[in-house]
Amino acid sequence: MVKKLPEFNGYTVDIKLKQFRKTDPKNNISFIDFKSEKGDNILSKYINYLYKEIKTMKNIINKIKNSL
Repeated sequence: MVKKLPEFNGYTVDIKLKQFRKTDPKNNISFIDFKSEKGDNILSKYINYLYKEIKTMKNIINKIKNSL
């Protein structure tokens, strides 16, 4: 089974390898490690995004439960 890796702000997020990846129009691939300064910045934003998504999903679930 092939799994699609998550994407965030144009980067592919590889949690297993702890990297963000981006491909440019010339098919060059850049790798940004989570532990780098740039990677840490992107990772913080990604985590905040995920928390907001979780909160939104919980609100939707609660609305559905309350409508039953």
